[in-house]
Amino acid sequence: MSVDPKQSKIADVFERCDVLESFPFHDDQSEIEEQSPSIGYDAYDKSLNYTDRGAYETQWSEETIGMEKMEEVLKQGDSFINMVYTYRSCSKALPTVKTAEQVNKTQIYEGNFEVLEPEIKKLKDFMYFQKDTIKLFCDHIKKLASTYDKKKETISASESFINYLVRILDLLAILDALKNMKACLNNDFSFFKRATGFLRKQMSGTEDQTQENHTLYLFLANQNSITSSLKLELHNIDKFDDILPMIVNQCADYLEQEKYILPSEKHCLLRVMPFVLFLIDENDSKHNINKNKNLNISRYAKIFKKNPVVPLYGDMQITLESLVKRSPHFDEKAWGTSTLDSKSALDYEIIHVLDQTRSLYNEYMARFANMVNEIRAAKARGPKEPLPLAESDIQAITLMGLRILSDWTSRVLQQSAWKYSKPNNDPTISATFDYERVVKFNYTKEERTALVQLIAMIKSLASLMMKSETLLQPILRKTIHQELQEFVQINLKETIKSFVKNNPKKKDNIKLEMSQLKNISVDWFSGFEPAEAVPNKKSKEVEEKVQIPARAVPPSPTQLELILTLVSSLMDKKKDFSSDQYRDFEAFSSKAFFYRYLLSLSSSIISITDLADLWYREFYLELNNRVQFPIETSLPWILTDHILESDDPSLIEHLFYPLGLYNDTAQRALLSLNQRFLYDEIEAELNLCFDQLLYKLSGKVYTHFKTQASSILLDKPYKTQLELAHFNGKLHTPKSRFDVLLRQKHITLLGRSIDLCGLLAQRQNNTIRQNLDYAISRFEACDLTSIVELETQIANIKLTHKLLSEYFDIDPFESIFNEINESTSLVSYHGRIVLHIIFELVADFAPNYTFNSITQRFIKAPYTFTEELKRDALPKTNPVFLFGNKYLNAAYANSIELYKNFIGVPHIQSILRIVGKKNLPLIVAEVLRNIEIKITNVLSPYVSELLQGMPASTKLPIYDYGTEGGYGYFQLKLKDIYIYPDLRPEVLQTFRELGNSLVFMNLLDQVITQTDSYNFAKAAPFLGITPETWKDLEPSTEDPTLQSPLYSQLQKLAQLLESRPEVAKSSQSLNDMVANAWRADKFYRPSEQNFSLFKSVLQRFSSILNIVRHDWSGAPPDNGVICVDSSTEFYRLWSALQFVICWPLSNENDKSFHELFGDGLMWAGCSLIHFLGQQYRFELFDFCYHILNVEEAAAVRSDKPALKNFFKNAQIIKDINNQIFSILNTYCPPPPPSNMILSPPATEQAEQFIVTTTVEEQSIQQQQQQQQQQQLQQSTSNSGSSLSLSAAGAPPPPPPPSTNGLPPPPPMAEYEMSSSIDDFAPPPPPPFGMPPPPPM
Repeated sequence: MSVDPKQSKIADVFERCDVLESFPFHDDQSEIEEQSPSIGYDAYDKSLNYTDRGAYETQWSEETIGMEKMEEVLKQGDSFINMVYTYRSCSKALPTVKTAEQVNKTQIYEGNFEVLEPEIKKLKDFMYFQKDTIKLFCDHIKKLASTYDKKKETISASESFINYLVRILDLLAILDALKNMKACLNNDFSFFKRATGFLRKQMSGTEDQTQENHTLYLFLANQNSITSSLKLELHNIDKFDDILPMIVNQCADYLEQEKYILPSEKHCLLRVMPFVLFLIDENDSKHNINKNKNLNISRYAKIFKKNPVVPLYGDMQITLESLVKRSPHFDEKAWGTSTLDSKSALDYEIIHVLDQTRSLYNEYMARFANMVNEIRAAKARGPKEPLPLAESDIQAITLMGLRILSDWTSRVLQQSAWKYSKPNNDPTISATFDYERVVKFNYTKEERTALVQLIAMIKSLASLMMKSETLLQPILRKTIHQELQEFVQINLKETIKSFVKNNPKKKDNIKLEMSQLKNISVDWFSGFEPAEAVPNKKSKEVEEKVQIPARAVPPSPTQLELILTLVSSLMDKKKDFSSDQYRDFEAFSSKAFFYRYLLSLSSSIISITDLADLWYREFYLELNNRVQFPIETSLPWILTDHILESDDPSLIEHLFYPLGLYNDTAQRALLSLNQRFLYDEIEAELNLCFDQLLYKLSGKVYTHFKTQASSILLDKPYKTQLELAHFNGKLHTPKSRFDVLLRQKHITLLGRSIDLCGLLAQRQNNTIRQNLDYAISRFEACDLTSIVELETQIANIKLTHKLLSEYFDIDPFESIFNEINESTSLVSYHGRIVLHIIFELVADFAPNYTFNSITQRFIKAPYTFTEELKRDALPKTNPVFLFGNKYLNAAYANSIELYKNFIGVPHIQSILRIVGKKNLPLIVAEVLRNIEIKITNVLSPYVSELLQGMPASTKLPIYDYGTEGGYGYFQLKLKDIYIYPDLRPEVLQTFRELGNSLVFMNLLDQVITQTDSYNFAKAAPFLGITPETWKDLEPSTEDPTLQSPLYSQLQKLAQLLESRPEVAKSSQSLNDMVANAWRADKFYRPSEQNFSLFKSVLQRFSSILNIVRHDWSGAPPDNGVICVDSSTEFYRLWSALQFVICWPLSNENDKSFHELFGDGLMWAGCSLIHFLGQQYRFELFDFCYHILNVEEAAAVRSDKPALKNFFKNAQIIKDINNQIFSILNTYCPPPPPSNMILSPPATEQAEQFIVTTTVEEQSIQQQQQQQQQQQLQQSTSNSGSSLSLSAAGAPPPPPPPSTNGLPPPPPMAEYEMSSSIDDFAPPPPPPFGMPPPPPM
């Protein structure tokens, strides 16, 4: 009864099912693994095992009883094969009795007996099973021998029945080979016998057990005992040598006609042929295979030569030639020479047929995919839409796919068997065990590549066909039903009519068989056989239109077997049919043989593509007496590792096909072998392999993108030159196909769905962190010159992170960088990089580098006065963490090496880009703090001591002394300072540190200015600033942001969209855009004030000098104006030090002061003189300047080498001083000088000047009152303002209040205000960190 879905309550269910069919269950990721269905469903049930044979009346129904019994035996035999193959020795783990007097030997024997008894019971069941199976087989042979017709050379047996006999023989052969292989069976039985013998008195029925144990002992100990027993039983059967050749011949027929689909069926046929020949042959002349007329030795030899090695089970294989050689009448001439030669390798090794296989794969995949797409398109157009292809063509294409898969899988398994039979016996190989010689060292790289590609082709084609099963299965069932009914209702019906007409009273048996065939297979259109049409009077021919129902109803397994049996039986009576009729039988038989595989398409594909034998190695575990082998010797991992290590980019897409072999092995372990311990071993090995795969794949992926980033960032002209000169094509990113692999989010392994993309993302996160830590650690282990390398590496890692982010969900780079740099930790918010920069600036850069004003660079001093700096150890070189590979590392190393020998503007630019402006205050503060410490703790004591050691009189010699006289005069005066022991290592060294720090701040200020200018040039168009409008900008009360293009245009757009709400989807987003535009304008718009970092540093430096200003300004002059002959001011000491610096060297190999300390020395001295207000007095009374002036005024120049060197050094230093003073005056110019009038002495004998004023006393008082009023109005007074002092002197104004949080400077003494003619006492600096006033 049919249900109309439109008129019933189930209509909603149909509707929902239709919706469910259209739901996209699959994502867009490419499939790079075999199909792993979550639920297995066999649409063609074969489990009935002929129990429904009573429904079909044929003369072959009784034969199915024997086939049913043999099917049960085969299933039981498979369980014994699995038991024997997977048997592991128990005796190895059991304790042994070492001495007869051992106290606990009873307990040991009882324990051994308890453990071994279940295993020995299995072995006894195995022994009885093989006996029963041999008896069953011999009974069938006897029955067939009784029906043998010697004249016709036929027997009453179908092909299917003989196929069962072939499988029984194959079962016995495999069991015998496995029993011979497992030596542990005898070992365990020996332990069991020993325990049984000791416990005999305590057991009942010992005599029966002893006999049974003895029988088992003989069964296990004798090699080939199963084969010997079978052969002995067969030779007691009459005419057995007439029956067994039929089995061999049918095997040969099937092999030649390729009447098989499963690889196991092909190998079964090959194994049985030499086994049967060995069973037939005997030492007597009667049973001689060479003389048996039913045997064609040359035919068999040809097959054996083509397939010399055949897989047996798991990692076991047999050589067909070795089986035949065991025959007593083996004739080498008849069989030919040995087939295990290099010519056979051409047929077994995949690499020789890979090109043809790949071509066939591409052709068939295109054909099959096109067929599936056309069928789906036709189904989508309508259920009654005709298919674009004939249904028979669809069946043929599908069957062709099964044949292709079978052939490829057979090649893989046969190559594996070939490798097992031909181990690599090279003595130079360091193989620990034999298994390595047959697997690990037996496949070349090319063979591994070929094997990977063939496995990928097998699994990908199988996945495509299994995915299309639901689409193809109705068509295949309908086609099979159509072909069967056409054969029965047309061909067979005509044959029956013709046969009955030609043989009305003869050959009733043939009529009966044809009638039975029709009855068990026909499906009449109307449910019953239609009446035959009556011929016309005019024509004797009858025109019949046969109507065949279109049903997707195939025959059942039993029905199909009986149909094939009947057709085969009719074909055996070839003489009774015409050639056309026989061809019809033959054509249908050849098609119907493969129906069973098409009807259970998924099961057939799974069985065909089962490659679990590539992993199993129980034979070699037994042979090498090992529990398990390491994963390095496992073929699935070897192939996976080969893909990861290979340079072939096309292999990476096949990565999970070899790893998918573990699915096959686990499937067999659970469902076929029924061994949990094997599954546990497989699972454990897969876990190890997958961890290794993630590790290697993650490294490979990171290396690829790291190399890509390095190649992108490498300077293009430089890269081109390197390519031409050295690295031809090696600086480009290597080809890869990671795109498909990195999008995999559900890889299936052992039933677990694995998010490969997510797991790789975790590792990429960790790798980026490790790379950043590696880069920073390298920087922490090097000096400041490596800051350029650090910046290059960080830029490289950042680009690598960006490239990886296209595939993975990775943490933001800023958060990763802050985490590794430790700039967001609870203990520090500055970061490792900033702290190391400060450390290098203070501990290495300032004390150990020399500055060159011409090149504007710092270089390492030839000799250092500090202890060797201890840094962290340099991390071990990691080429991947540098720039990806050795070629790019070399290219970048050459580029970075250019910055390794100096510190200059490029390094400071790198510092600014890495640490940013937010960390600059910390660097500046620490440098200034170091300056303050050096001045307070080091320079102050030494300067005081040196000032005390200055000559009592430093009066400049008159010009009449000449150059030599003046030079000698100062040499004599300053000799004690020259030989002062701490002059170089302490005094000048400290001055150098101060100077280097100030120069660094100057360069840093220049770099910041350049950066700000560059950023302004980029932002100006968005701010509405152009070269034409910039000069016209005037201060205005209106906010300039309101007129900027960035803000104004977005504001207009937002207003327009607000007026049209139907256009704008999110008004809040528009408001956010306008607000962000406002913030961006404010952020990038230049300030109206011109801030200078270096000016702020100099002002802070000036405030630091307040600590020593009083001591370094010297005593007040006796004359009230200036001290000419001697002075205790700092500039006189610096003049002495400067003269010493210019002192010619006594040894040419010695380094001069300038070479040792550089221009930083002069920067320190000039800065101190400038901010102490002593610049003009220094220029007036400097010793070196005086000698240069004398030399310039002399009529005759000195020609002494020492003086020439002195003049040269002095002139260089004078030029440097002028440049430094010029810079200092630019950033911090002195205030206007005080106006003072000098009156001549009252008498000519007066020794000092008297300061008098030119105004009256009244004007002086008025001026003082005005100054006091200004002091009350202002918070600070300008110490550089014009003062008019009377002879008696006015008291100095009070010191200005502190505005920077520091204690105010000490009050100035009277003489400090009156001792300046043209120099100045600087005003107090602004608070540190506040913008300084613009330069004057």
